[in-house]
Amino acid sequence: MTVSAATVPGRRLAAAPGLGAARALHAEGVTATAQNRPRAAVRLLRGALGALPGDPPDGLDLAGDAAELRGRILVSLAHAEAEQGHVVEGLALLGEAEPLLPPARRGVLRGQRGLLLLRTGQAPDALREFDGAVALLRGGAEPRELARILLNRSVVHLLAGRIAAARTDLRRCAALAVRDGDARIAAKASHNLGYLAFLAGDLPGALRAFDTVAAAYAVHAPAVLPVLALDKARALLAAGLYRYADAELAAALAEFRRHRLSQDHAEALLARAGTALLAGRPAAARQWARQARARFARRGNETWTALASLLVARAELAAGPGPRRAAAIAAQAGPLAAALHAHGLREDALTAALIHARALAMAGDRAAGAAVLAAAGPPPPGGRLEVRLLWREVRAELAAGPPERARELRSGLAELRRHTSQLGAADLQTGCAVHGQALASAGLAAALPGGSPAVVFGWAERARAQAMLLPPVRPPEDPRAAAALEELRHARLAARDAELAGQASAALRARCTALERTIREHAWFAAGPGRSAPVASFAQVRAALGDRALVSYLRDGPRLHALVVTSRSAAVLPLGAYGAAAEALRRLRADIDATAGRALPPRMLAAATEAARRDAAALSGFVLDPLLSRIGERELVAVPTGELLAIPWRLLAACAGRPVAVSPSATVWLAARSRPEATGPAVLAAGPGLRQAESEIRAIAAGTGDAVVLTGSAATPAAVLAALDGARIAHVAAHGTHEPDNALFSALHLSGGPLMGYDLQRLAVAPHTAPQTVVLSSCDLGLTDVRPGDEALGMVSALLSAGSATVLASVGRVADDVALRVMTAYHRHAAGSGALPARALAAATETEPQSSFVCFGAG
Repeated sequence: MTVSAATVPGRRLAAAPGLGAARALHAEGVTATAQNRPRAAVRLLRGALGALPGDPPDGLDLAGDAAELRGRILVSLAHAEAEQGHVVEGLALLGEAEPLLPPARRGVLRGQRGLLLLRTGQAPDALREFDGAVALLRGGAEPRELARILLNRSVVHLLAGRIAAARTDLRRCAALAVRDGDARIAAKASHNLGYLAFLAGDLPGALRAFDTVAAAYAVHAPAVLPVLALDKARALLAAGLYRYADAELAAALAEFRRHRLSQDHAEALLARAGTALLAGRPAAARQWARQARARFARRGNETWTALASLLVARAELAAGPGPRRAAAIAAQAGPLAAALHAHGLREDALTAALIHARALAMAGDRAAGAAVLAAAGPPPPGGRLEVRLLWREVRAELAAGPPERARELRSGLAELRRHTSQLGAADLQTGCAVHGQALASAGLAAALPGGSPAVVFGWAERARAQAMLLPPVRPPEDPRAAAALEELRHARLAARDAELAGQASAALRARCTALERTIREHAWFAAGPGRSAPVASFAQVRAALGDRALVSYLRDGPRLHALVVTSRSAAVLPLGAYGAAAEALRRLRADIDATAGRALPPRMLAAATEAARRDAAALSGFVLDPLLSRIGERELVAVPTGELLAIPWRLLAACAGRPVAVSPSATVWLAARSRPEATGPAVLAAGPGLRQAESEIRAIAAGTGDAVVLTGSAATPAAVLAALDGARIAHVAAHGTHEPDNALFSALHLSGGPLMGYDLQRLAVAPHTAPQTVVLSSCDLGLTDVRPGDEALGMVSALLSAGSATVLASVGRVADDVALRVMTAYHRHAAGSGALPARALAAATETEPQSSFVCFGAG
């Protein structure tokens, strides 16, 4: 949220020695304040006071004018001093100014006093001053000042959750600002309307508003951009995108620190503590929150000091304290809840009560915790998601028995699904899962000891890949994002060409980064579908397996488990440490990348090959060998967790010749199997710079009936994307790049530039249809960014979400000759015997121990 200090304009005073200088310095000081430079403003405004004449010259009565000017300077100085943390001094300056100003100017002074009280957390007193100021200015003599006061009063309403009152003030403020030609205040009103959308849970609307406001601020109020970045970070934090939020906060903090904006600096520190807490770093969260608390305390801001203390308590509780420390936290949280309630912060007071109840339970007094929880009551309707989910978590922890506990956890996850369905961008949809991590983990942890396969299956499916159950939405028409995507294509190609030629590419890479940010952030503006497909039942999946075996991998803290389901049996089996399996996989992938396509000396090649065999055996020992007695010779449907989504299954000895289909969830696998058959032609495309790409495409085309073949300059991103629409199968042989920082920028390199994950999202919306089967004969494009809740983001997930039933892609580097052999053999088996993709890939790779191609989706 943003506020605005009074400019305190006045009638032009008569020229006199010293008076003109004071007036000029005052104007400069006001400008410095507007530019968020309070230290410079104080220097200028104190200079203005010093320039005021003492006794008026003979024959000239300037006492009235000089007194009024002094009063206006003192009002401006009060805000500049308070912004640096000198609040008591600021309030004293306003008291000194009041008798110097005529009654007509008292409304402005009351508005400024309200702002100082607001910035020090005294919201009720601030509201009283703002109400008085609005009443004094209602006549319309000072429309610009009335607009500022309405803007500031809206912040009081927003903090207290009075959304309707805030909206009324902001709309009135905007109308006055537009009528008066005050673009700066109009932009601030739009800023706070965006924050209002954030508080109401409309994250796409909030982020869209913030983007529009940023353009206005860049022209009319660049100094306010760090404040906007702080609010944008809060919205990103609500979306679970804590890495992006932290980047926004880091930049804002540097500006707040440079200009000594103590309140904004402390708020940014507190927001950064929130990002650390969401990222699972409670020690860092506690450190940031303590720093923020100290700064708020120095300002005398009791409200924000209490908010910082609340985050300190949350961070300490998240660190898993022992009973004695938990009891100490409980002792602090009770009074904290009362203080926050007294400040009018109902949701924060409820959060403190929930921390109080949880801490009591951790200290061993569940009865007292339950009593605190019951007294606190439920969250207000339409309140913040994090508070609603925390309420469900604590209710589950203090539930009377397992059924009540499960009901609370299920209700919390259902609430999260409803919230996620309001988001249209895959980035936001997958990011939001972090908010349900504790609920899902608690449900799975409670189900595992009993070992009921059906119950464990239910919790596993509720906990993973929920974003892929959302129907695709049509993104809004966005010429700026479309232009950025096309420019990025050319900029990436130019950067790649420059690097291959040994030329400097730093400027091009910087431009690519800026364009990626524009594309990514504009994608956030899409509203969600408002609905989600239901999670598949245990019976539905079991019936669809036929002669296959399903293995769903589960994490319970550091431990890895597997749910093995066949048509005849089902069991939950412990596997050991997840970390050990993940480490074995990392070593194996490093082995693959070290040997693929490299002309190594024989001794080094033998050593690398032996290392790969050894690491594959170790990985198999962690994730597959203990399950083989139950799986037998069946085809495998694997539902991995975390990093295990990138297992190169063919390299595990027991999977040589075994069809394996990999899916983010059993529900996604079942949905992929039920997708209608596409009837379009085959699409075969070859990208540039890949030695055997055209040979691969020609060999496949020879055994394929009707096919659209795109090679050379014809294989552009636009041509390939158009051909993919409705194809029964698409095969693209090209260089591939996985982008771990934003997997939707992962790319197939084609003639004229890359085809990216963001491009593939166009296939998701009717009347377009994604290809039935997609084969990506490229390096690394089977890799994904795996977020909490096993939400996968990348080329494979983009295609599966768009409607493709099956995607074949590699989870490592691939040598050209291996790709040629595997891919031609795959199509020969698929066309010759009509084998399903997983079976055709198994047959094609049975004698190819270096293949890291994986069949994702239906199989």
